[in-house]
Amino acid sequence: MKFSAINTYPFAAATVLQVFADQDYFLNKYRQAGARNIQLLEHRQIDGKSTITISRDVPVDVNIPAFARRFVPPQITIIQSDHWDHATRTGRIDIQFKGMPAEVCCAMNLQEEDGQTRLLLDFEVKIHVPLVGDKLALVLAEDLKKKFQADSAQAQKVMADIAARYC
Repeated sequence: MKFSAINTYPFAAATVLQVFADQDYFLNKYRQAGARNIQLLEHRQIDGKSTITISRDVPVDVNIPAFARRFVPPQITIIQSDHWDHATRTGRIDIQFKGMPAEVCCAMNLQEEDGQTRLLLDFEVKIHVPLVGDKLALVLAEDLKKKFQADSAQAQKVMADIAARYC
């Protein structure tokens, strides 16, 4: 299952990239979004590239159909790695779900116009379960869309605080 999203920030792309390479941005954003057991697993910046990997526990917000209940626990541990190439302003998110046969890959691209930056995201949800995998991918994609919308709202607030370090 594929879906796209766009988020806009009132900062230059260079500032947004610095924020996206700042561990405080992710830790604060996930804390404010209600995630629990947030752990920084990796944080590195080398030669214009950055990677941040964070584990967090989040509740599943959708009504799970009967066929999917055995595959989707009420709380999921998400391990998310955000990778950025600062020169090309492109990146990728890799998401794994502990205890679930699922993964999400997302291509990211920053575009700057008139001092604002648009973050373009193209997600792909993969479920590794025969027969019901596609149906389960739809359920997970709906939950991810809701989480992305909530995450975007938190990102706007946290971005403003962290961006002040780089402007």
